[in-house]
Amino acid sequence: MSNSGTYYLGRVLKLGTLNQEKLMKAINEPVSISYRGSSWTFIDVQEVNTMGQHYIFGRLSKYKPLGEVTIVDTKRRTEETQIEPNLKVASSPFVYIPSHSGIAFLNVYNHIEQKAFVNRFCSIVEETYQRFFVDCDIELVSDLRSFSAKISSLEGIYHVNAKISPPNPMFGCLWAELKDYLIKRNTDRMTVVEDSPENQPLNTDLAYHIERAANQTTEEQYTSEVPLPIGDAAILMAADGYGHGTVRGKRDNDFVTIKTSETVKNFSFDKNPEPEALYARAVEIFNDIKDKRHLGH
Repeated sequence: MSNSGTYYLGRVLKLGTLNQEKLMKAINEPVSISYRGSSWTFIDVQEVNTMGQHYIFGRLSKYKPLGEVTIVDTKRRTEETQIEPNLKVASSPFVYIPSHSGIAFLNVYNHIEQKAFVNRFCSIVEETYQRFFVDCDIELVSDLRSFSAKISSLEGIYHVNAKISPPNPMFGCLWAELKDYLIKRNTDRMTVVEDSPENQPLNTDLAYHIERAANQTTEEQYTSEVPLPIGDAAILMAADGYGHGTVRGKRDNDFVTIKTSETVKNFSFDKNPEPEALYARAVEIFNDIKDKRHLGH
């Protein structure tokens, strides 16, 4: 059996009164929550902040408050059920990197998959503060090349839908105008929806912009002479991990829907990692994303 698993990359969005300090405290001092008969919390948490390295490592733990195990009675030669408190079901290692608002977490099949990790992680953070004016979310970072290939295969785009939040601390130059607008308006969340007239596609160069953004290198940056239309900018912003978006278009005369969350940036790594090793791998990828997408502060 392989000791490697798939880790996904996301951005932790801190909304309401939730800030970096409160998020870090919630990870270090979490409450436990219950969901459908299971309890969840963070375990094995350790924060490192030294010699230019700052990260928090931990595990999202799923456990049964009153679990049952089967034991063998060797004298009677029978099996018996025994109650065990706080019986572990599964755990997902993660590392949070404040400088990128970035998180990398293990996808545990059948127990803690993408959606479950995001929902339970954010619920623990929010419940730590009794949900008092705090809102936490994790938006996954898209693999731009995969996303671009899917968008480029469309014969026309008929619907664009994006829900975005202001970035912290980084932003992309292709959607900088939209970022400035959100900050100026003091907006925590914004939804952009565009629908074309019946049987007519939207007038958009979204596929072109995504393709050029995906093919950027550290040395060669793609810039636009004029600000991108708001719908296109919102999709690119979502793809960089500051929201989620949906594009609906035609392929071979059939309508298909493409989501930014379907092409998530990921990597393979040890299922039971050393904290520093997981941090080193994750920060390397986040730095590569920052450099190639030319994300700035």
